[in-house]
Amino acid sequence: MRILYTTAGPVAARENAAYVVNIAKRLGAELTVLHVIDEEDEQERGNKALNVFLECGKKTRVQVTGILQTGDIISQIVKLAEKESSAMIIMGASRGMLLNEWLSSYVKQKTTVPVLVIPIGGPQKNHA
Repeated sequence: MRILYTTAGPVAARENAAYVVNIAKRLGAELTVLHVIDEEDEQERGNKALNVFLECGKKTRVQVTGILQTGDIISQIVKLAEKESSAMIIMGASRGMLLNEWLSSYVKQKTTVPVLVIPIGGPQKNHA
């Protein structure tokens, strides 16, 4: 089984890597992490985000592959999910972020692969 996760950058990667890698581990899945850039000067930022997941995968013994693509975010997500026969796409979303809601909504419309949207930082634990 393969899961595709799309990361928005190094900050989101640091906040979600452990949670997303844990999902893959529990499901016995390999994880592909995709970061899409518009311009070449964003490559360093994208590589930093991917490296966060690669390191987390090493620590937890989960197979993680990082992919940096240039182009339209939605089409790159859908193409990669189909190419790799992903069982699930996981996307992060910040509360109240219209861009994230728009992206996840369009991805869900353009693919038959199930899309799971998680809050940035993963679900919050209830300390009550």
